[in-house]
Formats: sequence, structure tokens, C-alpha cells
Amino acid sequence: MTRSRAFTLIELLVVIAIIAILMAILLPSLRAAKDQAKKTVCTAHVKGLVLALRMYADDHDGKTHDSPNHGLWDNEWQNPPVVKKYGPNDEMAYWGIAYDPYAKNRKIYACPSAKRVDDWPEWSGWGFPMQQYFKYCSYGLNDYITNKNIDHAFKRHAEVIAFQDHIEQLLDDNGDMFHILPGENINLTQWRLGWRATEFPDAVQECFRHRRDSVTSWLDGHVSDIEETTGEDVDRKWYAGR
Repeated sequence: MTRSRAFTLIELLVVIAIIAILMAILLPSLRAAKDQAKKTVCTAHVKGLVLALRMYADDHDGKTHDSPNHGLWDNEWQNPPVVKKYGPNDEMAYWGIAYDPYAKNRKIYACPSAKRVDDWPEWSGWGFPMQQYFKYCSYGLNDYITNKNIDHAFKRHAEVIAFQDHIEQLLDDNGDMFHILPGENINLTQWRLGWRATEFPDAVQECFRHRRDSVTSWLDGHVSDIEETTGEDVDRKWYAGR
């Protein structure tokens, strides 16, 4: 009668150690592949947003919408008996509401890598749960391109930013753009310095959420990455166009 031979404890430990080593090698590659897939989705989203903006402008004598800056789609945050969708000109409205008829899918406004956005109700002490009402608000709109006939106002569309990964919904050049403001020595001062740096310590990271890149779309529709920067390599003309 032949007796079957079982693994010894040492052999089992060796096998487990080998599996652990293989997992340690493979997991970073799997994470990188997953992150790249999210970035690809994000790229498609901001391309679609530029297209929606252009279609809106074509239907409004070449002019973009004069976008509000509160970032809400509806009044659900107030917990009303009946939720009311905001119109594009409501004070609390998100800029995406104006362009949504051309985008058709609200998911286009959400970056799959976004972990949080800036939301003003949180400043009022209502807490992090308010983030749920900003789920589809992952991209910053360049305020310099709002309420303008973009074909007349900007001659080099390939050199003017339209949308980009950002913690803020509307970029109005008060220390929230990637260039350095006059008299300062670093960009994003609204988020790096002062009380906001304490309240939102992950803000700058959220602007460069794709492995230290910000996915950015330009007025001509092309998309590029802006590597995490302190602003020395970013020209204000990329936003203002002049």
C-alpha cells in the first residue's frame, strides 16, 4: 500500500510566500491599469463637454452661457417634499445644467477618479455628507470662456482651456487656476494657503487626480494632461486667451 505524501509546514509557508511575492508584483500593475482606464473615461468626458459647449454656442448666436457658481443640479440638498430641478440661470445652479441638453448623460460631468469636490454648504457646518449632492460636478469650467462669443473673443482655440479636473466647479482666477497670480510665488493659493488648506487638505491633489496629472480639454476639442505644477510653467493666456 502506497502512502500519499502531504505538504510539510515549511513547504506550505514557501508556497504562501511565493504567492505573496507574486501579488506584490502584480497589484501595482493592476492598479495602474485601473487608473489608466479611469483616465480614458475622464478624457472622453471632457471631450464631450467641449462638444456640448460648442453645440450650445451654435444655437445661441455663438455665445456661451453665463454660468452660476454654486454647483447644484436641484434642491434635493434642502430635503424638500418634492425635488425641483434648477434651471440654468438659478442662483444655485451648476454650469452643466445649461449644456446638459447637448450632453444627454449626466455621468459625463463626473470623473471616475474624483474623490471629492468643493461645496459651499460644507463651509456652513453641514459636513462631508453634503458631497453626495455634488456627485456630478467633477470638472472646473474656465470662467473666461463664459458669457462670450468664443469665436470672436478667442483666436487660438487650441491654446485656451475649456474644462479640467479640479476641486472647484467654476475657475474665476482668484487663486484657483494653475498659473501664478501677480505678487504671488505659487499657484492655487486659494487652496494651498490659509484656512482652506486646513479644511480641504486634499484640494491640490484633487486637481491632479490622475497620478499627478490634470486632464484638460481646450476650446478646439483636443485634450492634454497638465502635470502637477506650482505654476511656473503655466501661462495665464491658457485661461484668459490674451
